[in-house]
Amino acid sequence: MTPAERVGAVLSGGIPDRRPFACTLSLYGARLSGADTLDYYSKPGVFVAGQRAVVDLCSPDILFGPFALALEAEGYGSTLERFPDSPPSLKKPAVKAPRDTQVPRPQPGTDPNLRYLVDSVRALVADQDGKRLVAAVITAPCDLPILLLGMENWLEVLLFEPELAVYWSALALDHFEALASAYFSAGASFLVSPVMMTSPAFMNPELAERMIIPHIRKAFSRLKGPIVFHHGGNRLAPYIGMVRDLPNVVGFALDERDSFAEARVVVGPETLLLGNLSGPHFSRRTVESITEKTRSLLLERKDDRKFILATSNADIPWDTDPNVLVALRRTVEDGV
Repeated sequence: MTPAERVGAVLSGGIPDRRPFACTLSLYGARLSGADTLDYYSKPGVFVAGQRAVVDLCSPDILFGPFALALEAEGYGSTLERFPDSPPSLKKPAVKAPRDTQVPRPQPGTDPNLRYLVDSVRALVADQDGKRLVAAVITAPCDLPILLLGMENWLEVLLFEPELAVYWSALALDHFEALASAYFSAGASFLVSPVMMTSPAFMNPELAERMIIPHIRKAFSRLKGPIVFHHGGNRLAPYIGMVRDLPNVVGFALDERDSFAEARVVVGPETLLLGNLSGPHFSRRTVESITEKTRSLLLERKDDRKFILATSNADIPWDTDPNVLVALRRTVEDGV
């Protein structure tokens, strides 16, 4: 089977030749290819060369476009910080006060960062020529205002400024819809959206159900393809029932702290679950530890037809030993 056929078998309820796996190796391609991250996160050709190096090293079944959500915010006026060994991150939000609503409206076809994100996905799709699925990573519509206002301001708006909440939510919805449409037009097989604001770590569940989930439902209903609901750095299984029926959601990516058994009870046997090896911890793992952890997870889920082994959370770090990734691949290929 090709990687795309392997993933397709899982999605359709069939039996693949082995368990498919995916790793968040968007950043790691820069290390493997020797690219300067300033070029890597601005030039699609450089990004694709890095992903070819990822395939050569560990041959994952799914590849990801740039995992660099902060790039979506710079066109609105947010200030970013660039690093030699990690993706760009937010340094300063676009606005000081939520009432400062006169911000630009960057578009995927003209804004340099958005164009880079979309063109990187397009180039990666062309490079893989149908052999692998390519996923595009996109900021959740409920979370984009964090990058534009800051978390504290966004929470205050949601709780105490309903008119401003409507304004910023509408802006985020327009952004999400335009970028998602551009990704699908570029050939993305599906989207992955890390969602923070539904988590009890940020919002009371009752408030999330009333204020956040309807907004996500509207945004997801407008998608032209499938999306994976990503845990966003927080445990997802305890509240997965709140989001299990969102439109166009093809599956859920769980945090390493999540229980697959707990999530499966809630979502049922036909919903795709992905996870849950924490990507950011790979730099502290040895060949022996990743082999043991991967084998244990494969054994636990050996009878789960709708499971894809995947790393969770953010990118696998720059200083990860490549032998750890090779060991992961070999463990998956050996099976249980």
